[in-house]
Amino acid sequence: MEVILAKHARWLWVREQGPEGPREHPVYLDPRLERQIEGYFALMEARPEEFAPDALYPICTSRRQLLEFEEATGRPAGLVFDNLPYYQVVADLILGNPPYLYGRVLYPGSGVGGTVMIPLLETAEGPRYGLLQDHRHSLRGPSGGEFPRGFLCQGLSPEENAKKELREELGILPEQIAGLTFLGHTRPDTGLSGARVAVYLARLTASSAPSLGHEGITGLEWLSREELFRRLRAGVITDGLTQSALLLHLLAEDT
Repeated sequence: MEVILAKHARWLWVREQGPEGPREHPVYLDPRLERQIEGYFALMEARPEEFAPDALYPICTSRRQLLEFEEATGRPAGLVFDNLPYYQVVADLILGNPPYLYGRVLYPGSGVGGTVMIPLLETAEGPRYGLLQDHRHSLRGPSGGEFPRGFLCQGLSPEENAKKELREELGILPEQIAGLTFLGHTRPDTGLSGARVAVYLARLTASSAPSLGHEGITGLEWLSREELFRRLRAGVITDGLTQSALLLHLLAEDT
C-alpha cells in the first residue's frame, strides 16, 4: 500500500510497505523529469569516482532534495543534457549554505575524453605544422586555427582514436603516419570538466586534402614554426587545446 507524503505537479513522494519494511521513493508524473533524475542517479552509481566525497563541494545524493530544489527554484538539477556517446551535462546540487547548482560536463569512461594531434610534415623548406581552419558553432564564426582533435570513441584506444581523427579531418591514411608520439595530457577547462585529452605528435609522410564541410572545417594550412608562433603572438590562434598541445610539444623537444 502506498501513502502519498508529498504531491507536486510533476512528481509525488510516496511511502510503501515492502518485504524489507517501509520505503520512500518518487513517483514521476513527467517522463522527462524521470529521465533527468533517474539518469543522474544511474550515472552516480556507474561512475562513483565522478561523485567522490569532497568537503568543499559536497554533492547532494537525495532524490527528494533534488526534486524539492527544482520545485522551489525552477532550475533543473541532475542529468540535464544527454549527448552520448560524446558527453553528458549534469547539474549537481552542492550542499552549501544555501544549496546551489554547479554544472559540469562528463565524458564516457573515467580516463581520456578525447585526443588532439599535432600534424608534422617534413618538407624541402623545413617542418610544417598542419593547422585546420574551423567554423565553430560556439563562436558563431571562425576559430582562428586549430590542430585536429575529437571526442574519444568508445571501444577505441586514444592512439586508435588519434588515427581515426586524422583520417576523418585531414584525409590521412594509416600508412601515411610515420610515427605517433604521445606527449601528455591536457584538461581544456577544469571549471567545466575534469576530462583529460591525450596529445599526440603525428609525423606524416604526405599531406592530403582536408574534409571540407566536416564538422565546420573550411581549410587546412601547413605553417612553419615561425608562422605558427607569429599567429600565437598576434592572438589569432586562441584555441586552448592547440596552445597547450604546442606547449607539450616544445617541452618534449627541450628534454
